[in-house]
Amino acid sequence: MTKNVLGIVGGGQLGMFICNAAKKIGVKTIVFSNAEEFSAKNFCDDFFIGSFNDKAKIQKFVNSAELFTIETENIPKEFCQTIEHKKKLFPSSKIIEITQNRLKEKNFLNNLNTIKTAKYFEINNFSDLVTSAKKLNHQCILKTQEFGYDGKGQFQINKTNLNDFATEDLRNSILEEKINFKLEISVIVVSNGKEFTFYPPVENFHKDSILRESIYPARINPSIEKDSINKAKIIANNLNLNGILAIEMFLTHNQELLINELAPRPHNSGHWTMDSCKFSQFDNLVSLIMKKRVLEPKPFKNCKMINIIGKEFQKFNEINNNFKVYDYFKKDIRPSRKMGHYIVFE
Repeated sequence: MTKNVLGIVGGGQLGMFICNAAKKIGVKTIVFSNAEEFSAKNFCDDFFIGSFNDKAKIQKFVNSAELFTIETENIPKEFCQTIEHKKKLFPSSKIIEITQNRLKEKNFLNNLNTIKTAKYFEINNFSDLVTSAKKLNHQCILKTQEFGYDGKGQFQINKTNLNDFATEDLRNSILEEKINFKLEISVIVVSNGKEFTFYPPVENFHKDSILRESIYPARINPSIEKDSINKAKIIANNLNLNGILAIEMFLTHNQELLINELAPRPHNSGHWTMDSCKFSQFDNLVSLIMKKRVLEPKPFKNCKMINIIGKEFQKFNEINNNFKVYDYFKKDIRPSRKMGHYIVFE
């Protein structure tokens, strides 16, 4: 029987939390991981380990369930299309394709009414970089169009270091204006195509391009909160979202909201929902997929979510004695790697 089974592409901590949410309502989970060791391994009911390009293994995975979701957008388009050829994928491969490429994402967003991003330029060679950096007064960030995550593939550009990139392969890059923002917030929206529910904005703090803390509620005025949710609805509507979407936004000193990035999956900045909402982002995603029901989050407690990164994990027991802690069960401690998180109630 495959009807009460949820297939999950990716086995990291997001996949692990999806498995736990599924278990609450009696749904079995099957994970496809491209790594031998993965966070969801001891939480799913079954799994496949293989390359995201292994057609034979992917086909077996597709045959194992009727309904599928992702915990990472960095997967080949062909994988998603193989699922959609026979089964249902939440969200659609079209949305995943837009959000896994920064240029496509920004082009899409800037074509929407009332939606804006930072200024940006497509970069394919050093000449493009020189011309575009000048237009941005050399206050900009060079990024790969795809596979950039937690600061990977990102470089601060200024007049001093510009020539360092003269011999680099700059194909499929994007140059973005560096925004001097007041703060960053994120909003999570869940939709079945007809109904919408929104997790209220949280305030995010990054260090070295990695999320360190998320604070609920965000310290913004009601009009900004309303504007952030309106923008989230416009984006979700225009994507024909049937799934979950996290939207990162910059609030400028002029009280303007600029969209930074989209993630078509549960998001690190939504982990607070597991402890301060009646229904977490993971509960909502599973309910949407398996029951076609969108749930009201019903937040009930202010809190702060703090990531445990790299060697900070060596103090896990000390943190665990004082706070609600989540271990991601990753064997190797590496710099900049998210090893877990904890919750501080306020």
